[in-house]
Amino acid sequence: MNIPKSGLPRVVIIGGGFGRVALAKKLQNKEVRVVLIDRHNYHTFQLLLYQVSTGGLEPDSIAYPLRKI
Repeated sequence: MNIPKSGLPRVVIIGGGFGRVALAKKLQNKEVRVVLIDRHNYHTFQLLLYQVSTGGLEPDSIAYPLRKI
């Protein structure tokens, strides 16, 4: 893994679901280094998958890269 060294305490979050992304956002302005580990590098809003399958939305409308969060 390419995790830079830091003097700050680390918080490791496993998974990129709604609750874990919300936790990472809450820790944004704290004195900790947040490491988010997920098997995919994107967060998918699965409630809108049916609109992608019917052609109502583009696939990139419901998936967002975790690095940008």
